[in-house]
Order: sequence, then C-alpha cells, then structure tokens
Amino acid sequence: MGEIIVLSQETVNQISAGEVIERPASVVKELVENSLDSGATEIHVEIEDGGKKAIIVKDNGKGMVEEEVELAFEKHSTSKIRCIEDLDDLGTLGFRGEGLSSIAAVAKVRVVTKEHGSLEGTEFVINGGEKIEHGSIGCPGGTTVEVRDLFYNTPARRKYLKKTGTEFAHISEVVTRYALAYPNVKFKLFHNGNELLFTPGSGGLEDNIKHIYGVDTAKKMVSVDVSGELLSVKGVLGKPEITRSTRDHIYTFVNKRYVNNALLKDAVVEGYGTLLPKRRYPIVVLNIDIPGHEIDVNVHPTKIKIRFLHRDRVRKEVSDAVKYALLEEDLVPALETERIEEEKPVKEPDVKTQEITQQRLEMEEREDVPESKLSEMRVAGILHDSYIVVETPEGMAVIDQHAAHERINYERITKALEGKMDTQRLVSPVNIELRPREAAILRANEDLLKDLGFDIEPFGRTTFRLVGLPIVLGELQGKDIIDSVLDELMAMKGSSLQERKEEIIRYMACHSSVTAGDMLSVGTARELLIELGRTDNPYTCPHGRPTIIKFSRKEMDKWFKRT
Repeated sequence: MGEIIVLSQETVNQISAGEVIERPASVVKELVENSLDSGATEIHVEIEDGGKKAIIVKDNGKGMVEEEVELAFEKHSTSKIRCIEDLDDLGTLGFRGEGLSSIAAVAKVRVVTKEHGSLEGTEFVINGGEKIEHGSIGCPGGTTVEVRDLFYNTPARRKYLKKTGTEFAHISEVVTRYALAYPNVKFKLFHNGNELLFTPGSGGLEDNIKHIYGVDTAKKMVSVDVSGELLSVKGVLGKPEITRSTRDHIYTFVNKRYVNNALLKDAVVEGYGTLLPKRRYPIVVLNIDIPGHEIDVNVHPTKIKIRFLHRDRVRKEVSDAVKYALLEEDLVPALETERIEEEKPVKEPDVKTQEITQQRLEMEEREDVPESKLSEMRVAGILHDSYIVVETPEGMAVIDQHAAHERINYERITKALEGKMDTQRLVSPVNIELRPREAAILRANEDLLKDLGFDIEPFGRTTFRLVGLPIVLGELQGKDIIDSVLDELMAMKGSSLQERKEEIIRYMACHSSVTAGDMLSVGTARELLIELGRTDNPYTCPHGRPTIIKFSRKEMDKWFKRT
C-alpha cells in the first residue's frame, strides 16, 4: 500500500489556521482589523488569562445580516475584494478571508451581530470549525466576537503558549498599534476585568500619545506632515532627548496598516542622523500613504510584512520627511526646573571628582579583601577623561575606565545577589507611565525586578511608582533605568529567567559605572585599579570588551627606533 494520503479537511483547516493564528495576539489582530474595516468608532477588547481563556472584541461597526454570518466563517470568504485586480488598490486591512475561518478552526467561537436599523440580530456559535447554533437574538448594533479556549483541540500548540503576562503583553502591543494608527477610534482594553488602556477617539494623535506614553512624552513630540512625489508622511516624531534602547518604539504604518519593515525604520533613523546617541532610537509614529500599485501587502498571511516597488525612493522620501520636520523645530532640551535642587556651582575638577567618587564608584573599605591581581601596576595619569595610563614592570598599559568599572560592578552585583540586593529608598518616589505592553512586561517580571533591588508599586492602570532602586545604581538613574530595563526585557522574548536576569545584571553594571568623559582624580583611578585587580576576571568587561591593553618596553623602544 502506498504511503501518500489525502489529509482530512479538519487537519487541513488546523494546519492553515497555524499560518494566521500563532497566539492570542493573532486573534486580537484579526478581530480588531475586522472591526476597523466595519467602520467602528468604538472598540472594546476584553481578555481573560492572557487570551488563553477568552478573547472578546466588541464594536459599534456596521454589523452583519443573518445570511452573511455563517458565510463569513467559510475559508476565503471576504467582503473586502472581488478579484485579483482589487489587490492593487486595497482600502481595507483584511482581504484574505482567512481570519474568522482560522480562528474557528482552533477555538470555540460565538458571534452576536446586528446591522444598525435592523429589528433583531444574529447569534452564531461554531466550535473547532463545526457549526453548533445559528439563530436570532436581541442585541445592539455592531458585532461582538467571543473566542474561548484557544487551541483546545490542538493541545500540542496550546502547550507552547507563554505565561499569561507575556501573552497579554503581545495583545497590548497589537491594540496599542491600532490605537496609534486610528486616533479617531475610541479603544478600551481590559484584562481580567481591569481597564489597562483607554484612548478617547478625539482624532488627535497627540491625545493618544498622552494616554499611551504619558503627558511628559506627549509634550516632546514633533509633528510631521510632508507630501512627496511618491508618498506622503504624517505623524509624530519624538525629540532626540527622549530615546529608547531598541527600535520597538518606531511605529510605521502603510495606508494605516501596521507593518514591521526594516526599510522604513532605517529611513526614520537615517532622518535623525547625528541627533541620536549611539545605539539609541526615537519614539516615532508615522503613517505612509502610498498608491496601492506601489506595494505588495500579500507577502505573508499575518499581513505585517510588505514589499515596495521602488525601495530607494521610499527610503529617501521618508528619511527626508523626518529630517526636514526636525530641522524646523527647536530641539534644545527644556530644563526641568522642578527637579533642580539648589547647589553650589561646581568650578574645580576636584569637586567633580569627589562627587563621582561618592555617587558612582562607591568604593568601600572591606576586611579580608583578596589580593589585587594588578598590584604591580602604578597609575601614571589619565588621558581624555577616559583612559587610565599605568606603568608596569614590563612596560605600560592603558585601562578603559568605563569597562573596568563595569567589570567591578558586575561582579559586585552578582555576589550581592547570592544573598539579597540592597535597595535604597528614593527621597521622592517617581511616577512612571507605561504603555500597556510595558506594564504587562513589568508585571510578568515583578519577582525578577524585586530580586534585583527594584521597589515598584502599582499606581493606576498602567502607572507605577518607583519607590526604591538597587543601591548600586544611585538615585540619579530614576525613570530612565526602568524604561531601558523594560526595553531589554521586551527584546528578550522567549528567553529563560536566568538569561533575563543575567542581561539585566549586565545592564545595571553598565549604567552604574563611570563613563568616558567622567573626570577622575589620580587617587580615584588608583582605587579603581585596585578594585579591578580584586575581581575574578579583570581583563574584560561583562560584554567581552577588553579592560586593559598592555605595551611592552620592547615595543615602546621600537616606536622610537631605539632597537
């Protein structure tokens, strides 16, 4: 007997569903897009247990008539296009006709819908692709879709879902994207009964930035509205004073469809040019309007990939739009006077040296410290407030002061965590406003952050209060360190707890260390050298960069042609 068989329709449907529905966030994306295509001005997303238990999307859109409801769950049924030529001028988010059929193949689904003006609505229930119920029901205009027990009939896929907090973080990001793309739509997002995101639907993108990123960030956004030969660019650009450590905060939409496109993100960063510090990225929300025949959105079932016909022209026009919008603005950072305390002016280098020593190096005298591996080195001087020059018995060496202090702090933090990391209470607690996704990431990593010495309390839907920091960081880091730590955690999707912990320890070590440009006295440099010599590995920083470069006396003699 041959080994080739024809798969059952049920198996085919479940395989096909896997291309579109990867996790609960995929369901939310498909349903929210349907709501937007229906003309909804209000969309409520209700989530239970990170979407594993239930996903409910309610809208006030057009709704469906009874004979359309069952048809909507047939594979490749759609109201969005009629023929292949329609793909050249798409005005909708969905068009494949795979969303509802894919969801129904792997979940228990109930739909309640009614066209505005109709006397009664329709209820339709379908489990695992099998119709259970279809009849009339009283309901308001619009559509409600309830999706329960996702992947109940494909346990192999269900077991690969992440923790509740992680899955909800992905859902939050999906809703956030569409709230930014459609400021005229009122969005609400609930998790286990708690409202975690609200946007007013006022039509103003700045209002939604305020509700998602907070008032302070909203005040530091620059509007861009530029029309070029090929496309137009509209949205907001964060001033260079507010940056993040990843490109996750660059939101790009093409014809109001969210796309994850490296070309567009590269163009945005290119437009900022030298305004951005190294490895720092802006907060940006841009919609690019471009004729449908210039793009191919049919690249991937999830529709977040896109292909441009004229890549170079797109990149240049987007980059130029960003650059010229920024050039027209006053980008000098505003002095936040409410945070300034009265201080005596710092005039002498020794005063600054003392401040750095006290606040950042924190080198304490300890009993029974190990012998320094670098005890034969003697500090000769400091170059460019960055490199410590030392004399050795064999010649000389140059030490990178930041890399050296980073190694010291890394081992100090690692050893401190063998017991409990000390936390210092802030004199003035700091309120931190987060995006829903960031809030979910924070909640999912509460225990990890607590172990690392962060004392953070809930203070609203997506607002938290920073009460204490790891003592090694010092009070000056505040909100910036939390923003960056959350970015690091989001960048480590799918990593183990130990991997996340290790990365955050490295980050803490880096950001609690002196940097290139910090002025050290020779005495402080000497203490740094001693402490470096007492570490287990004084030769590299935690990221593998060298801390010390040596030069032999013989090499130096060659430089001056003495041999």
